[in-house]
Amino acid sequence: MNESTTSDSGFGSTATNDPFQAAKAGAVKAAEELRTAAAQKAAEFRDAATARAQQFKSAAEQKAAEFKEKADEFRTYADDAMGEVRDRYQNVVTEAERLTRLKPRQALLTAFGVGLVVGLLVRR
Repeated sequence: MNESTTSDSGFGSTATNDPFQAAKAGAVKAAEELRTAAAQKAAEFRDAATARAQQFKSAAEQKAAEFKEKADEFRTYADDAMGEVRDRYQNVVTEAERLTRLKPRQALLTAFGVGLVVGLLVRR
C-alpha cells in the first residue's frame, strides 16, 4: 500500500484532490495573460496617440509658419501701399497749394463747389 500511496501522491494528485485549486490556478494564469495583453495594448495605444499628436503638432507648426509668411507678405504690401499713398497725398497737397497761389479765385470757387456737392450728398 505504501507503493500505491507514493504513486498517487505525485503531480497529478493535487489536481484530483482539489479541483478548485486547478480552476483557481487557471483563472490566475488567464488574468495574468489578460493583464499582460492589456498593458501591451495600452502601450501600443499610447505610442499611436503620441505619434498622431506629433503629426498634428507638425501640421500646426507648418500652417502657423505659412500664416506668418503670408502676414509678413501682407505687411510688406501694406507698408509699400501706405508709402505710395503718402507720397501721392503729399504731391496733391503741394499741387493744390501751388494752384491756390497762382489762381486764388478759381481755388475758392472750386472749394465752394466741392463743399456744396459733398453737403448735398451727406444730406440725402
